[in-house]
Amino acid sequence: MRVPCFVALIVMTSSLAEAAPDDWAEGGSDDGATRDFYNRGARLAWRQQLGDWQDRSGTLHGDAAFASARIDDTDEARFVEWDVTELVRAWVAGEIADRGFFLRGRGGGPIDFSSREGEQAPELVIDGVTYLAVADTFLPESTFRDRGEQDSIRVASSANALVRFDLQGVAEVGAASLRLFTTAQFGGGMDVDVFPAVTGEEAAAPLMGIAAEFDSDDGIGAHPDVLLFDGFEAPDWMEQWTNVGGDIEVTDAAGFGFEPLSGRALRARIPEGDYTALNTSYYFMEETGEEPEAIYFRYYLRLGDDWDQSVQGGKLPGIAGTYNTAGWGGRQSDGTNGWSARGLFERSIPQDANNPLAGYTPIGSYVYHADMEERFGDNYVWNESWGPSGHGGVLETNRWYCIEHYVRLNDVGESNGVIRGWVNGRLSVERTDMRFRSVDALRIERIWMNIYHGGTIVSPYDQHAFIDHVVVARSYIGPMGGGAPADDAGPGPVADAGAGADAGSGSDAGARERDGGEMSPDGGAIDAGESASGNGSGCAASGASGGLASALMLMGVWFRRRRR
Repeated sequence: MRVPCFVALIVMTSSLAEAAPDDWAEGGSDDGATRDFYNRGARLAWRQQLGDWQDRSGTLHGDAAFASARIDDTDEARFVEWDVTELVRAWVAGEIADRGFFLRGRGGGPIDFSSREGEQAPELVIDGVTYLAVADTFLPESTFRDRGEQDSIRVASSANALVRFDLQGVAEVGAASLRLFTTAQFGGGMDVDVFPAVTGEEAAAPLMGIAAEFDSDDGIGAHPDVLLFDGFEAPDWMEQWTNVGGDIEVTDAAGFGFEPLSGRALRARIPEGDYTALNTSYYFMEETGEEPEAIYFRYYLRLGDDWDQSVQGGKLPGIAGTYNTAGWGGRQSDGTNGWSARGLFERSIPQDANNPLAGYTPIGSYVYHADMEERFGDNYVWNESWGPSGHGGVLETNRWYCIEHYVRLNDVGESNGVIRGWVNGRLSVERTDMRFRSVDALRIERIWMNIYHGGTIVSPYDQHAFIDHVVVARSYIGPMGGGAPADDAGPGPVADAGAGADAGSGSDAGARERDGGEMSPDGGAIDAGESASGNGSGCAASGASGGLASALMLMGVWFRRRRR
């Protein structure tokens, strides 16, 4: 028997109390669920526009609703009720992932309901206990912006709605009713069906590579496919790099949320009022005598506790063939002059947002290629493997991630170049239709270790990032053995993840040149970075290491190794 409403217990909870990493976001800074994204701030897309659901048979976008109610157009404000016992039982039992209710209309309408910001919040009554919604929004076809903070939600032929409750602590369900207060009805009324919302993708097991054979990468440098390994333990670690620059320091000291991956790590600081934290390169021709057409590049990344990209995105390490001519700083690629595939970071999701990923930072690839249509590079966010455990390129601070890039250049005359990116061994982006070059002379020139704020806007405060266990190899590297990073990246298949590669690249480097640029409308990086030009005017050192080199690093100037 239903408990009268006036004695029902009202349970008020935090809006994020029950949120999983792949829950849809109500939003608060235009970062929430929209017609295109279930989390716009993290660029996590629905499978289809206007959202995803599954029906009673488990069919994605099926029509067999868990509950349905006819809402007549009477111009009367009133509660509408759905019997959702079957669905809520399935959530509590773990048979269906609880991502909240998905409301979809049939015929007529629209129908407006009060949101949790309005006069009467949505209710879920379970065995006489009333729970208030912790998040709600709707997805109108007419706009790309979120509607999570409005005082009403709408269901229409061109708008679906989402409502979520916190079910933590609910162990058994006798009966459950969803109750929404309709404030206005139009078009003769409509039928409104209830389904469970669906978000994210089921992440595959992490792909393990050659690093799986080496606990903590111990001895990996001797593997025949490895061209470079740097764990930043040796006092002369800079000798392996063609040039080294930035506001950097090798450290094992606590600070900025740092915990060692193993021993020391490279700490890079984006200074307040400046752009560059790290600008270091490994040129293949100079180091190996030849330039490859395909290469793997893996490093571990940890964002410091002061990392908060509040005004603009920027650049992360990657792979390039700019030849001091094109492929960065608005120097558009045309297939003959240069290219690049650096990493990128987007603006962090605001900490005060009603978003399960508040404080996280999306990462991806920032690519200058022969088919680019604009002056600045294209952004490819690494979120294709995002799933229930938060796998993929949306990073939180104070946590180590295994980041791996792969680039294979296209055959001349073909659009078959490849970009792949893995986070903790999970494939998070893949493009197999790239055209980097139209001449054979363009190869993979260098590994570009770049951390750069912007764009054109300086960092509003100091921000720190840490890098460790850098590997460059001809075959897929993967997470290191015996020390998988922070999610559940454990043993998985050992496999070659793409075409193999030779190695090699070169161009003299010394002075730095600041890029200009701007930001894309979605807040991602369009261009920025520091490129080594060929005038040789940087700070030179002969076999520099120890105190002098460390001092130069802390001053944010170039160390350029003299070849012996």
